[in-house]
Amino acid sequence: MSDRSFLRAGGVAGILLALTAWLSVVEYYALVPAAQQVALTGTRDPNTYLASLSQGATGLLIFNGLYALFAFWSLVGIIAVYFRLRANGEAWAFFGTFVGAFAAAATIVSSVGDVARLRFLAESTAIPEGHLKDLMGVTAMNYAFREPSAANPFGIVTFMLSALWFLVVAGLMWRGGFPRPLALLGAVAFADLTAGFVASLAGATALVTVAALVAGGLGGPVFWLWLGILLWRDARPRLGG
Repeated sequence: MSDRSFLRAGGVAGILLALTAWLSVVEYYALVPAAQQVALTGTRDPNTYLASLSQGATGLLIFNGLYALFAFWSLVGIIAVYFRLRANGEAWAFFGTFVGAFAAAATIVSSVGDVARLRFLAESTAIPEGHLKDLMGVTAMNYAFREPSAANPFGIVTFMLSALWFLVVAGLMWRGGFPRPLALLGAVAFADLTAGFVASLAGATALVTVAALVAGGLGGPVFWLWLGILLWRDARPRLGG
């Protein structure tokens, strides 16, 4: 085990992150029923939402699981990127890594929490009808109205902290050692994620969705695919054996 082998692992993680992101987008539209696409459709009827979940929540469970996997790949990649960028600014590289790693870990927790809550909702049919309203009413209503996540309020983890990581990384990349277009792509990701965070604060659901789709389905995966290939190809022997 060496720094070089971890850089290569980071490269693999970057490539897998891109593939996982694209797979999650396809899976969401192919397997998640329209009634469960709350983030996009703005569903406001908890009864419709629960009824759909009781008929099958597999698609939504897989989507949230893929999102957690996406965050795990990013955690590995973020640490690997640190070793490639620290020569351009040790303190900034460490700061960006700390922020990015925290955002990735918090996203994993948030996504796994969503999986657990969705399983609970999907299994509501096993609860005697007389107790269903008391046990499920608040939870279902919160989901239908998109209660802010305690682990990710207003998208501060998935949007703002992730945006900050992209900003630091793009700046360090611009100083040398990486293609300028890749650094510019990182800056675009920063702008998009920042816009998503501002839209979330303003309650502009449609803009939040657009920002999430651009970052999660296009800009982010392309950035990570390119970066992953570079990490895999250019792991520097002088960092380890």
